[in-house]
Amino acid sequence: MRIETPAYWHNKSLDLFVSARTLWVAMQYNKTLEVNCWSTYKMLMGMSFELLFKAHCVGAGISFGAIHDLVELAKTANFTTYKDENGILKVLSEYIIWDGRYPTPKKPQHLENHWKNQSQLLNDKKQLGNLSVQVSNGKLDFENLLPIWRKYSDLFMEKYN
Repeated sequence: MRIETPAYWHNKSLDLFVSARTLWVAMQYNKTLEVNCWSTYKMLMGMSFELLFKAHCVGAGISFGAIHDLVELAKTANFTTYKDENGILKVLSEYIIWDGRYPTPKKPQHLENHWKNQSQLLNDKKQLGNLSVQVSNGKLDFENLLPIWRKYSDLFMEKYN
């Protein structure tokens, strides 16, 4: 059965990853798409990580329930993640749960927390003389997510192929 076959989970993760990449390339080619598709891109990336972690769980026989929190799911899959990765996974989780699909979360406090987490993750503070400004760091750009995704995919391929 597909639900018990880790390769199916990994393949679906790869499908979502390639779809996110396709959307990313289109957004780079046509900047007006970036405004309209940025949250969908992050949702697809987040879902790809979700299924990649779940593929590891299926392969190891670990039950994972209805978890969409990527930090929690990585722990469930017995991965050690780094602080920087946790910030990325935390932000992408919100896109899986609501921000990629709905205009607002069920609880208003989630929106405020999401904006705060995203601002902390995606902006670096720089000094311009006496002025402190925030500069985008591109942490959710495809080129920056690719090595993280590939790390967990390679671990899957080493273990289950």
